[in-house]
Amino acid sequence: MNLQWLYYFDAIAELEHYTRAAEQLHVSQSNLSHAISELEDELGVELFERKGRNIRLTKYGELFRPYVKQSINSLETGIKTLKDYIDPNAGTIVLAGFQSVAQFATDLMVRYQSETNRLEVQFQYSQEGWKSICQKVFDGSADLILATKIDDPRIEGTIIGTHRLVVLVYEGHRLADRSSVDLRELDGENFISFDRKGELITSLWKMLSVLNVRPNIVTETPNDLIIYGLVAAGRGIAVVPYPLGGAPYGTKIIPISNQVAERKLYLQWNKERYMPPAAEYFRDYVARSGNVFDQYLERQGLIP
Repeated sequence: MNLQWLYYFDAIAELEHYTRAAEQLHVSQSNLSHAISELEDELGVELFERKGRNIRLTKYGELFRPYVKQSINSLETGIKTLKDYIDPNAGTIVLAGFQSVAQFATDLMVRYQSETNRLEVQFQYSQEGWKSICQKVFDGSADLILATKIDDPRIEGTIIGTHRLVVLVYEGHRLADRSSVDLRELDGENFISFDRKGELITSLWKMLSVLNVRPNIVTETPNDLIIYGLVAAGRGIAVVPYPLGGAPYGTKIIPISNQVAERKLYLQWNKERYMPPAAEYFRDYVARSGNVFDQYLERQGLIP
């Protein structure tokens, strides 16, 4: 079957007129009529019937049309997707990263488009927990990820900065007015914790154990916003990456006086999977730009 016949069929069905369809398609009316006759011969049914000066679909044409529309739409989507995929100045870059760096990710996307003038490039940013981020970079559902370093030979990356840890307490907590806190002062406190399967909490718990700090875990969640809300409600305190939007409502941020392991952030990708040119250009831009996360913190006045 000639694919062009389907476009001809769709135009006639839409306009209900051979002459207008021929003008829209920039073909002669005789060529259009001949093409429809060949299509009907191949299908073995009549697709159109005349109603006065107009053309109407037969019951067979009505049955056939949704499949033609679906085929045309799928083909055009496929063509656009392929063109976007190979065009570094267009297409969609799929990023995944921690919820705690979403504001930075948005700033980085805007900065990239502005400085490179690639305004047609679109971004999708998925806010995920550690386990989901790892899965996305391994299965290819994300082109790039913003996360702590993944120790796997398939994954490559470039460091973009350091996200320091702080203690988050609710207003009215005994430590709320402190300018800093020693982690040993948190012994016995109710803790709202990230999922302990995550890299951040694994290293934090090791340090608390060394300091003989025994937190009382009341809730575990991979979601930053849930942690902020539970702390604000007085359900416990938390150790979190510095909230980029400042202290969430009803909470206080307290710097940690101990030498704690800082969370190093990387832009990472799976070297064994194909990366669209648009994503490659973005990756190379970030690598050339240096520690873009630290630069963001400095612009926002978040580096002490």
